[in-house]
Amino acid sequence: MRVLLVVFFLLGGVPGLRAFDPSDQDDSLSLVRHFVETDQPLGPGLQPGSYEPITGETITLMGGVDVVRMQDFVEFDMAMLSAFPDKALRIRNLGWSGDTVYRQQRPMFFYTKEGDSREGSVPDLRSKIDPGTMLLMFGKMESLDGLDRLQEFESAYDGLITELKTISSRVVLVAPSRFIEIGPAAELAESRNETLETYLACIDALAEKHGAIFFDPGEFEKIAYADNGVYLSDVGQKQLAVRLASVLGWRGQWFEGVEKLVTRKNVLWDQYYRPTNWAFLFGDRQNVPSSRDHEDTDKRWFEEELNRIPTMISDVEKELWKFAEGVKP
Repeated sequence: MRVLLVVFFLLGGVPGLRAFDPSDQDDSLSLVRHFVETDQPLGPGLQPGSYEPITGETITLMGGVDVVRMQDFVEFDMAMLSAFPDKALRIRNLGWSGDTVYRQQRPMFFYTKEGDSREGSVPDLRSKIDPGTMLLMFGKMESLDGLDRLQEFESAYDGLITELKTISSRVVLVAPSRFIEIGPAAELAESRNETLETYLACIDALAEKHGAIFFDPGEFEKIAYADNGVYLSDVGQKQLAVRLASVLGWRGQWFEGVEKLVTRKNVLWDQYYRPTNWAFLFGDRQNVPSSRDHEDTDKRWFEEELNRIPTMISDVEKELWKFAEGVKP
């Protein structure tokens, strides 16, 4: 019976549900399609020690779990707001658990021009992200493959940077944190870090090749900085944020009293960028009854809710900028 049920599902036995076909979209470089297409990449490029944001610029954070978790804390936003109070900066976290330089997997039809082909479906209508300063933090999980894949890593990262530079020449390559001797693989931390150092040297060379900033936040020696020896703890996350902000011009003080606004902005952005029930929103289940209003089946209530979020984010950011302008040094 279980075998029959599995076959039934794989063959599309449930109306509105079909098996994923890898040919539907190529996610090897899905980060590139998250951005607004431009005729010319945003410039000028960046030089170490002299970062100056463009007024109204968007700063995007890209990488795996450690980058995703940065949105749970206010430190990076607060630091950048304080460092550049009159620049009206927008900070957008594009991190995704499992992202590597080889592949950035996303739900079906995520930021694609063509959506589900069935009648009544609409493509992903969300506004794409404006070009700006791009902060990428990759290499830690990839280094676990060992030195045998170093050349493949270099080629894949080089390709990702090359594609992103068609959107913006303002790139910062951030070295991931080292492994810490804690957790079930504590005894492997030293050997893993030896391999990781070789990967970091490769990233440094790529930064030089592409005219990007290479920033190494250094080691997080304390056990308190890591949850399991691999990913950063809350304490480690805060340290990463302030170290990263420091290389971009933050000088150690930030505005007090707007932490709740920053948290609200981050929560709203997360709801917009990583919406729940994606299949019902812009995926392959838009035609099922639960994707539509229970009284008016022509009405897409998921979509209406999502479309309200950008205005809410904008309102919060205007409050932040107004506050910063009023109390800047």
